[in-house]
Amino acid sequence: MSVEPTLSYSKIVERYAHFFDRPEVRLRFLNHTLAQQAASRERADALLARIPFLKRARLYDQALKLWLYHLIFQELGRLVPSATEERRRIKRLKGRAPLASRLLFGCYRHRRALAFPCLLLLAASLFGVYSGLAWSARRANDYLAARNHDGRQAAGKSWGQSAVYAQTPQGRLPDYRPEKVWLVEQGEGFERYSNGARVLTEMGTTNRARGYYLFRQGKAAIGEGLKHEPVGIVYHTSESDMLPFTPDNNASIESRSRALLEYVRRNKSYNYVIDRFGQIYKIVRDEDAANHAGNSVWSDSTATYVGLNESFLGVCFETKTGEAEEQLTEAQLVAGRLLTQVLRSRHKIDDADCVTHALVSVNPSNMRICFHHDWAHGFPFGAFGLSDKYGVAPASVAEFGFTYDDDVVAELGGALWPGVGAGEEEFRQHAEGAGQRPEEARRMMRGVYRQQMELQSRARAADDEAKGVKVGAELALD
Repeated sequence: MSVEPTLSYSKIVERYAHFFDRPEVRLRFLNHTLAQQAASRERADALLARIPFLKRARLYDQALKLWLYHLIFQELGRLVPSATEERRRIKRLKGRAPLASRLLFGCYRHRRALAFPCLLLLAASLFGVYSGLAWSARRANDYLAARNHDGRQAAGKSWGQSAVYAQTPQGRLPDYRPEKVWLVEQGEGFERYSNGARVLTEMGTTNRARGYYLFRQGKAAIGEGLKHEPVGIVYHTSESDMLPFTPDNNASIESRSRALLEYVRRNKSYNYVIDRFGQIYKIVRDEDAANHAGNSVWSDSTATYVGLNESFLGVCFETKTGEAEEQLTEAQLVAGRLLTQVLRSRHKIDDADCVTHALVSVNPSNMRICFHHDWAHGFPFGAFGLSDKYGVAPASVAEFGFTYDDDVVAELGGALWPGVGAGEEEFRQHAEGAGQRPEEARRMMRGVYRQQMELQSRARAADDEAKGVKVGAELALD
């Protein structure tokens, strides 16, 4: 201990040493108190050896000085006789000590009594901090979710052009460009990709070529000519009967998966199937339409798509809606993410056009949404690197005025996804802006939807016929 602190401590202790009449007691008090202070400082210096800036801080010296007063009063209590008058003199001496020192000494004397209340206070403080952090995290998550899932923007002022449409949140999702995921190897019955995806092609088949129009929002007129490239992905469930996913069921699970694959291939139901073990099977080739979406509609910031068999790829997971114990296996989650990366990269598919079957399925005969209800809830968009489409107002409701009834709500377990309510409000505002009642606007948009479907069907049939004539002519020349 340096000379300057020692001298300072000695002066403080000497003021209290005069309390003793006998010189030997006074000297014993002085030496013992200073020795304890020196030992305390050595321990503190050793403890803070790796934090030198704390030792240089003024607060460090002040803390040691306060501790010295604690040692003084402790030593006084040990050496002073137990007579009442002497004890009163000690109390008067304590009154002249700094307030911080008196508080420190008082806390030390009553440390056992204060221990339990202090523990309670510490626990309450920690709980308060945890609650505050949890509340802040929830608020932050809600804020980010609102920004990520807002997903729709205004486009024009006329009827159908003021609707809000799904868009990819910029800077929040991986940008899977074609050069980031590529085909590494193609062998007999499989394809291997740079992200680790392995696609089995042994069950592959063909179907009719794709053909669809890009419609302007709310209009029967087409935006451009017939398109043939897939623009999005619709995720499905197979609705198969599920066996418990346990080792003793391996053979039975594989047998059922094989039966499902054969059924899908025979009916050309999906472009891809992911079985319960996470194996990815290509069924209908990408350039051909699979019979997966039926009557369906979706919009993004570019166009409206009707009859998504033609414009969207169908990816089916072998699972069943409402299976509480297991909706997707871990292997299916991994495989689904890898396949999503491959398809988005290969076809330059925007996040806004990766959606589930329930969100696009409609029944034109009664203008109801959710004719098929697979993935009406619970699809793990985030696990696949996608934004949550449950918060997006579906085009079927916001643009075309499709509705729902009690049967639809019951099928979905008593609750619709949040985007439906937003879509209803948008449609009501559109109708008011056009000077129509919602019922009138709904009848008009029902006609628009049917016109779009008929126009697309006729164009596709004509395109198929033209290709057939061309192929026939080429064969004749051969």
